[in-house]
Amino acid sequence: MSSSSPDISLFALLRLSQGSGEWSHDVCIIEYEEGKNKPFILHTDDHDLISVGFRKACSKEALKISKVRVYKTPLQGKLKELLEKFPIAYHAYVVLECCTSSGEKKWISLEKNIGGICIQVSDSRDDVLLKLMGEERKGTREGLISDESDKTTEDLIKFFLKNKFNTQPYDITNHSKKFAKDVFDFVAVTKKYEYEDQEEAARVGAGAGAVLGALLGAVLGAVLGAVGGPMGAVAGGTAGSVAGSSVGAVKGAQMGAHAGTRDNEIERQSKFERQ
Repeated sequence: MSSSSPDISLFALLRLSQGSGEWSHDVCIIEYEEGKNKPFILHTDDHDLISVGFRKACSKEALKISKVRVYKTPLQGKLKELLEKFPIAYHAYVVLECCTSSGEKKWISLEKNIGGICIQVSDSRDDVLLKLMGEERKGTREGLISDESDKTTEDLIKFFLKNKFNTQPYDITNHSKKFAKDVFDFVAVTKKYEYEDQEEAARVGAGAGAVLGALLGAVLGAVLGAVGGPMGAVAGGTAGSVAGSSVGAVKGAQMGAHAGTRDNEIERQSKFERQ
């Protein structure tokens, strides 16, 4: 990408990093009911209704959470267009295996999208694992990490409301992976979900910083150089691009290096599903 012809997605990425997406503050609770073609869907930003809707979907009792898993799928829609060039960019979501007091299985998924939080509840694992809002999820699915749990759904809803997750807009640092980590780390007994490799994050941060630095440096250099005439504008733009690229690369590397590490290797999918 050259500084004279910037990719439009760079500007969209800047807007996203400033939290100016399409965040609605809504929590969407999706309840799949046996024998019905479409799930019951509740959209609300009212914390009392969130509690009532979630408890209703969970059969009005505190379900015991026995397993927690994190899955990833490719980004879709606007996020795919913005971030598809970054290899560490993907959508992460949490799936909980639960049971009622009578021993019946319940499955819950939780995830953060660009517009809000989605919570799905069903008697069937495939409803929450393979679907979103009643529609089939797109792209391949891969299990990342799993663990046992000693929490209940009542613990989970209190944790959710205490942290006010629906008031935290989707942005470049507060995304689906960050939300999945928050939920997984709270529910899991022994493990922590670390969602990025440090070296890869640093490399991506450096690359993004270099591009942004070159672009801004070139524009600033050209403006200042214009004071000295056309030749000054060319020279100033070139010098500004080089200087901006260097500064941007350093800053990008510093930012990327803080993204964290992933200590656990991705388990084989077949083994993961059996856990």
